[in-house]
Amino acid sequence: MTFLSWTTGLIFAGITIPLLLLLYFLKLRRQERKVSSTFLWKKAVQDLQVNAPFQKLRKNLLLFLQLLLLAALLLGIADPIANFSRKPEQNIVVMIDRSGSMKTLEEDGRTRLEHAQQAATEFVRNLPDESNAMVITFGSVPSVGCTFTDDKRRLEQSIQNIEPSDERSLVGEALPLAIAYSTNLVEIPGIAGSTVPVGGSPQGSADIEFFSDGRIADANQQFVTRGKMRFYRVGQAQDNVGITAFDVRRDFERPGMLSVFVQVENFGPTPVKTDITIALNGKPLPGPGSIRELNLGPARDPADSATTAPSDGSIESEIASAQNVIFEFHHEAGGVIEVKLHRKDALAVDNVVFAPIDPPRDVRVLAVADRGTVQKFFRQAMDALEINWDLMTIDEYEKADDKALIRNGRSAYELVMIDNHDTDRLPPGNYVFFGGIPKVDGVSVGDAIEGQPIVYGRQDNPIMRNVNYDSVFVARWRRLKLPPHALGLIEGPDSIVMALLTDPGHRYVIGAFDLLDSNFTLKYAFPIFIQNAVGYLASGGLVDIARMIRPGATLSVTVPGDATEAKVLRPDGHTDTSPVRAGGVFSYARTREVGVYRVSFNDAAETSELFAANLLDPGESMIEPNEKFSIGSEAVEAVSAETTVNRPLWPYAVLAAIAILLIEWWVYNKRVMI
Repeated sequence: MTFLSWTTGLIFAGITIPLLLLLYFLKLRRQERKVSSTFLWKKAVQDLQVNAPFQKLRKNLLLFLQLLLLAALLLGIADPIANFSRKPEQNIVVMIDRSGSMKTLEEDGRTRLEHAQQAATEFVRNLPDESNAMVITFGSVPSVGCTFTDDKRRLEQSIQNIEPSDERSLVGEALPLAIAYSTNLVEIPGIAGSTVPVGGSPQGSADIEFFSDGRIADANQQFVTRGKMRFYRVGQAQDNVGITAFDVRRDFERPGMLSVFVQVENFGPTPVKTDITIALNGKPLPGPGSIRELNLGPARDPADSATTAPSDGSIESEIASAQNVIFEFHHEAGGVIEVKLHRKDALAVDNVVFAPIDPPRDVRVLAVADRGTVQKFFRQAMDALEINWDLMTIDEYEKADDKALIRNGRSAYELVMIDNHDTDRLPPGNYVFFGGIPKVDGVSVGDAIEGQPIVYGRQDNPIMRNVNYDSVFVARWRRLKLPPHALGLIEGPDSIVMALLTDPGHRYVIGAFDLLDSNFTLKYAFPIFIQNAVGYLASGGLVDIARMIRPGATLSVTVPGDATEAKVLRPDGHTDTSPVRAGGVFSYARTREVGVYRVSFNDAAETSELFAANLLDPGESMIEPNEKFSIGSEAVEAVSAETTVNRPLWPYAVLAAIAILLIEWWVYNKRVMI
């Protein structure tokens, strides 16, 4: 137990205790009275002896009770605190989760983030005076709320200023940041209590105090290399139903027909009935098909077999916890699709999803090839798919006027396929390379690989859907060197044969092989691949994936040639303004909330583009707190953040003082004296 105001208590004790004792030492002033008898003289002499100063103080129950009363009040003034946690180390890193699941409402009406803020504030408030601490918040991207300092008010203010987000909960960047900050700490000369990380001899690693519900997607991939971590578990709610998958397509043959796919999952322990609706531009679609009723079973333990019959034999418990819904309707214009669950549960952010759609348009494809055989293969595929396409030789492509290749700051073609050529003439758009590469940062080729089989194809990607790569043989390909964010579509034993690379304003499918060095064009897989590429990259069948992002992701837009200013209208109604460079790429990263973001240039409606941020993360929708949180393979010591770290005791001292006062009043009135 510690006293936060012990000096104040001592000052009051030095004043009040002597005054109380002085009342009992003082001689009473008595008036003379003439009496007719000496019967009361003996009693008068005793009273005079008792009230004479500097006499030995006799036992007095009232005095004892009054001293107890005074002691209880002085104890309350000293502000005692009961310490229920270990004394923290000198250097502390406070990490607070602000991801989507931390918006979960608990029974008291507060969010988990608010509970975490309260627990972290109390923890900081009760640190020893000589301690240094810093605050790091994280969702998918971390941020430093406060660097190392011993100023508790500054630390508490940074904790209270944390803004919630709808991001995923990832510590892949936050944990190394905390370790880096806490490894080498030195004091800044001239600024008391301030420390920064620098190279040099470490003064000691800091401990990490981690406030979260424990639903961290990449926790098993991380390690705590320095210091210790303690996990403060926040939250108790479990009831939640969320949308975990969402897809919008236009029919390839009937572009005016839209198909909307939604997956809904129950993460709570009880069966759920709920309605789901679809709206376009804020208005429900006409007809009864715009609303569906869902019956979802309770969430199942992943360890349980899906075929295991329920123990109670009830039909209700056999209902699947996840259900797919498909809406189909005709719409020739653009707009925003909104799908919503009409159910009040602990987490609202996963009950709604959005998708911006463009009007259907004729898809135009450009093929760039010199070799007649490859031109023949492209022609056969385009004619089979009934797609409008143009053909250029490599020389024609490189010498073509910009007006032929660029329209409104983007490629004039929805898809450009380039055979056996490396180029840097890449207006913002979508490209497929065979035997060549785009000349962009991070992309290059190495030595040739011959005689190896294809061992893997990512058929869960829309480009590879229904592409039978087992029948495809590639005699040789070049080893690709790609940025870390590139996605392998087809792979050999130790190298990538085909990859998908997404950069601001561009999407590239890079085939590391020459079409004439394979049997790819002779198989049914080739026209299916071309159809998928057109549907996915050219947005002829699938809504542009680059405009549907996760909260916290960066959206990128090509700046029109005459633009000087960009404005972003956020879902919360606020507008952010930024200067831009004409013809460049405008990037915007403040996408923490679920909803629609509208980007416009120079306030021109015709230049505006819509982006939708959706949670779509089962890990965040599974709101039941993680009771067994671990980093890597190492379990982390866990305590509940629902109770305070330290408990103030002054209210109990005040209650004791009131009780003693009542006893003293009773004794006084009964004249009980010892």
